[in-house]
Amino acid sequence: MTDSEFAKTHLSDHLRSLIVPPIAEGFWSIHKSSKELCERNGQNDQILRTFQNMLTKIPEWSDLTIATEVERIEKVTKCTYLDDLIMGVFISYMKSFASLHHRESNKEVEIDFDRPSLALFIHALYIHSARKLWQTAYLLNTNIPAEAHARNRQEIEKSIGMCLDQVIREFLPWKAITKKYFANDNPPSAVIAPVETREESSSEDEDENKNVTFENEDSEDEHPKLKISDEDAVLDIPELKEEIVDPMTELENKVSDTLVLNL
Repeated sequence: MTDSEFAKTHLSDHLRSLIVPPIAEGFWSIHKSSKELCERNGQNDQILRTFQNMLTKIPEWSDLTIATEVERIEKVTKCTYLDDLIMGVFISYMKSFASLHHRESNKEVEIDFDRPSLALFIHALYIHSARKLWQTAYLLNTNIPAEAHARNRQEIEKSIGMCLDQVIREFLPWKAITKKYFANDNPPSAVIAPVETREESSSEDEDENKNVTFENEDSEDEHPKLKISDEDAVLDIPELKEEIVDPMTELENKVSDTLVLNL
């Protein structure tokens, strides 16, 4: 695991351990309010539907409601650096992308990033979690055995944790990241593997190199050697039982186009 991956993992886990439980308690509080409302109106069979209706109102929360919830979360977690911790998570994610940057570009890259406020981040997490819990509202049913209730609580926190990852990705500046880190403005040139070739002979060496010999190393005993010279000669080729294979077809140019990433 690289340093950037290590930082991203531990910062994300720390943020999750701080923020997920109070968010889950917030949903339990909403469910309690819907239950009390239905009991006052004598509609105990409408608790689930009322709770779902309250979830649909979360995107419309006022600034005062959001500020009150942020204050509650900060008080419960006893964490005065939640805002900075969230920013640290964003930075760790972007540094992970930076580790994939082309080695040809070693210069520092600036990314335009609109830092979300703590209130905006928590509200977004509530919205994403509300969409998820709307589909699994039965998990907040309290008229069940204690063991099942404990499992449901764990499942709810797990769902909110997944929504936390979605919210983080939602605020990441994907367009700026792809433009800065993955745009291939200057693609690396192709790397050609060396192949044994005969260089052009100078005029002084032409007479010495007139005699050229082609040999097939794999069938040296089976095929005769072909010699070319200035003198006229008669080429005596014995009958071959096997099909003659042109040894020149075994020469291939090998080309590899490699993209080296800076890890």
